[in-house]
Amino acid sequence: MPANFTSGWLGNNEVAWHGLGVVTPGTLPAREAFETADALFTVEKRELLYPRAELPYLTEPAGVFGVIRTDTQQLLGVVTKQYEIVQNESLLRMAEFIREEADMDCVIVLSDGSKVCFTATLRGAETDIVPGDTVKRRIVGYLGHDGKTGCGAKFTNIRVVCQNTLTAALNETGAASSITHKGTANANFDALINSIDVARQDFTAECDLMREFSREAMNLNQFNEFVDEVYNIDEGQVFRKRQALERAFQQGYGAVAYAPDTLWNGINAITQVETSTRGVTAAKTRAQFARGTFGAGAQISKKAFAIARDLVSA
Repeated sequence: MPANFTSGWLGNNEVAWHGLGVVTPGTLPAREAFETADALFTVEKRELLYPRAELPYLTEPAGVFGVIRTDTQQLLGVVTKQYEIVQNESLLRMAEFIREEADMDCVIVLSDGSKVCFTATLRGAETDIVPGDTVKRRIVGYLGHDGKTGCGAKFTNIRVVCQNTLTAALNETGAASSITHKGTANANFDALINSIDVARQDFTAECDLMREFSREAMNLNQFNEFVDEVYNIDEGQVFRKRQALERAFQQGYGAVAYAPDTLWNGINAITQVETSTRGVTAAKTRAQFARGTFGAGAQISKKAFAIARDLVSA
């Protein structure tokens, strides 16, 4: 399955890049979303056995435990005796706890159930940078059964629909809360949403900066100078992406409708070339998605944003 996707629900008619999962109009209540995604399975911790060398038909306790998905008997991870199981109902409880604060976007099951996560959009944390050009702040709740991934909540602009986007969201800087599968893991779940107000404040500041970008004029020559700095292009150096970047700046997605000839348009042109899967062949979609989500494309897009911030702060 692409990017370890096993099952999932995706709302608001927004199909994921991999085209999988149940897609519905609008949002759903948290429990219905989890049920539609087949994300309410339970897990058990069972001690593993190993065969004796001299009598392989006899087994001995291994001293370690497997995390087993009870409906499919799938082994999801290997853990110690101290590992505390956290059921998917706890992740659902987190989603229901924030129901007055957020609308569900999607629920995703990865790697046969080794990881489960949901994405929800915070109410009051959705805004237009220019009319029609909307950005959203989301909360991602996640839970691992693989013996390596803990459980927690992360505030991000990324909609998590696969392993790649989950990795990208968790690697972002920003407000987050997490716990391990030890001690009082189940008792600590309500604390995971404590940073929600901080996330809103971060989101507001970030959007104000984006609006400043949309007010900063930029012509084609200035855009090319911006490109040279982002890509570290020396004078006289042949740069093969130049034409594609210029086309994106002048005619790219939203270039005419949203803040044309501005620094904001310049950032979006670079982001389009480096991360967008629109207009590429099916064969190239996965490679471009990976590059744009957590590879070189994502790093270039972040660098463009940072350089733009320095430009307006100068």
